[in-house]
Amino acid sequence: MITIKDSNGNVLKEIPADINKTLLENLTEAGIDIPAACYTGICGACMCEVESGADSIEKNFKGEEGFPTDETEVMTCIAGIKDSDAEIILKSIY
Repeated sequence: MITIKDSNGNVLKEIPADINKTLLENLTEAGIDIPAACYTGICGACMCEVESGADSIEKNFKGEEGFPTDETEVMTCIAGIKDSDAEIILKSIY
């Protein structure tokens, strides 16, 4: 399950996780608008803060990040989900 919060911490939506898709694909297919531009992990537009469940996220599922991120940040366009039963809470930075 993926829980999405806005930048103020309000829960926007909870959606099931598909381990065969990126986080961004999971989010956009559920109708959650996350900014994205390059879809390759370089620009940072899709970056989100991981509140919990970081151990269930594969940060480089579809490529390498264009610049370093810390443990609580994830580029949703290239990040995947390791376990569909995991609870992942993301907070949009923008």
